[in-house]
Amino acid sequence: MRSRLQAADAAIGRIEAAKWLDQPGYGIGNALARLTQMVGRPSERLRNALHGTWYGHPIHPILVTVPIGTWTLAFGLDVLAELGVVRDQAAAQAANTALKAGAVGAVMAAAAGIADWQYTAGRDRRVGMVHAMVNSTSLALNVASIVLRGRGRRSQGRLVSATGWVCMAAGGYLGGHLVYRRRIGVDQADRSPEPRDFKPVLALDELEDNKPRRVEVWDADVRQSIGVALVKRGDRVHAMGARCSHAGGPLDQGWILEGTLVCPWHGSRFDLGTGHAVSGPSTCPQPRYQTRVRDGVIEIRREQEPGDEIVTDETVARVVRHTVAEGGVPHAKKADEVLFEHHQFMRRLFERVEATPRGDPQRRDLMRVLASELEIHEHIEDKLFYPAVRSISEDVEVAHAEHRQLADLLAATLKLDASSPEFEEHVRALHAGLNHHAGSEEQSMFVEVQRLGEARLRELGHELETMLEQQRTSAFQRAFRALKISLLEAV
Repeated sequence: MRSRLQAADAAIGRIEAAKWLDQPGYGIGNALARLTQMVGRPSERLRNALHGTWYGHPIHPILVTVPIGTWTLAFGLDVLAELGVVRDQAAAQAANTALKAGAVGAVMAAAAGIADWQYTAGRDRRVGMVHAMVNSTSLALNVASIVLRGRGRRSQGRLVSATGWVCMAAGGYLGGHLVYRRRIGVDQADRSPEPRDFKPVLALDELEDNKPRRVEVWDADVRQSIGVALVKRGDRVHAMGARCSHAGGPLDQGWILEGTLVCPWHGSRFDLGTGHAVSGPSTCPQPRYQTRVRDGVIEIRREQEPGDEIVTDETVARVVRHTVAEGGVPHAKKADEVLFEHHQFMRRLFERVEATPRGDPQRRDLMRVLASELEIHEHIEDKLFYPAVRSISEDVEVAHAEHRQLADLLAATLKLDASSPEFEEHVRALHAGLNHHAGSEEQSMFVEVQRLGEARLRELGHELETMLEQQRTSAFQRAFRALKISLLEAV
């Protein structure tokens, strides 16, 4: 498997380095550009339709599902017919229909792909050219298959379309490389939630009318500055992300045209008021910022997008108002204290497992105890702690992902011979994973949870201790965990 992947990467690397493709590539691109320039406004509308600007997402990935699905269906029917699993005549008719539908879809997908390809450069443009040539070959073969089948040469037609299917798979691999490796067509804007509250960024008299100006805000989570493009137009100050969502172009170096901010790289235009793409190749809206002027200074605040779960001072205050102000369980441990103690307990278990000699049967028993405690820890956090802190911490989703990572690694470790070097390596990796997860919670989430107030923390701590004890003492829960562990060890 690894050698095949390495061979595929090497082949794509050779395509990316094939500079001889640049001259024909730019020749085709320039010819298409000249044609659209002569047509004018109608061509702009057509380009936007092909980019998917109207849709909010590129439409090329949607259109390619038509030939992929239909040609795969035809290929499958042909195979079943050759094996005698389905009736030959019925399969032939269905395959013919699928091939024709796929050919129509392939032409539509190619049109959208060419529209997007024109705005690529360098290695991406070269891979895009080969991607187009391979897919065009696939289309030609499938059209030839349709013709052969229509003339009664069904066996030859099936062979030709099968070859076309292989070409389609190769072209799809190249397309996947462009999207998932090279990030062509994906959102390139900085979508940091900062600043969460209004922050002064520039004196108003330093901002010229209709001339974009870059300012920066600091995002401590990603440890980098986030660029914001300010535009003063009349009495209003607009602010949007300075990194273009299409390919990362510097919008602060662009210009204003018809109430839009134009990207200097590829010409995408974004509405100053909404941030939405008015003209492609971009399909994704820019991050927007609320603005206000206080004492002659422009202040901005990130305009959060639908679905964002961002913690601000307002959300924290709202949560705190609804927590227990008094009472609770005064002598109970706080929630973070309960979880920290459990972290420490599991760390000591890891140390004991690692210190136990390879041939000692106690090593396997200790590993089962550790597996049970990890299961309990995940349960009490998922059921009680994370729901309680979700509104004041943005780390809950990451913590859930870390739980899954620990569970996967634990499952792999339990399957190994406890006396093997592989087991020791997996235990060390699992120990490192727990230390990362626990350390992240202790350094961030346990600090943020203090906003809930001591009364609520002690009440939550009491609930955690109660559930922890119930999980450990319940005969049913113990038997259930033992069954899960035994199944993991056996499979």
